[in-house]
Amino acid sequence: MVEQLRQLLRGQLALMQAAAKVLEESRSRVADLGDRLGGDLSVGERESCEALTARFARLNDFLVQRVLRTLDQIELLDEGTPLDRLQRAEARGLITSVDRWRELRLLRNAIAHDYLIESADRVLAESLAAAPELLDTVGRILRYVSDKGHA
Repeated sequence: MVEQLRQLLRGQLALMQAAAKVLEESRSRVADLGDRLGGDLSVGERESCEALTARFARLNDFLVQRVLRTLDQIELLDEGTPLDRLQRAEARGLITSVDRWRELRLLRNAIAHDYLIESADRVLAESLAAAPELLDTVGRILRYVSDKGHA
């Protein structure tokens, strides 16, 4: 059972790294737009902005719903709620703050469920600003898994 979970984790880590790479590419493209964000953008530039928020939401969800859950299973911890997973991730040093990640989950929900169409510029700006935090978490997870010999 543990070997199956480790194999699952290896696959998830590969997907996580691929998702982080495309998020970083989107972040770079959108950051290059600078002061034009929220202004008059071409169709391609708007698509880049939408790609950033979608990729941010997907990586956020993948980390919490898949990778952290699998780590808990490997370490024989109760599955619990996403909040429980975040608390354990903070204790392991994988995330900097549960409170901050609750904010990131709310942002993910806003993106995924299109609650805030009228405030898309704010959601884009927050996603752009928070993307490095998700990317940093990917690095922390990779180091943790390597140090613990989980994969």
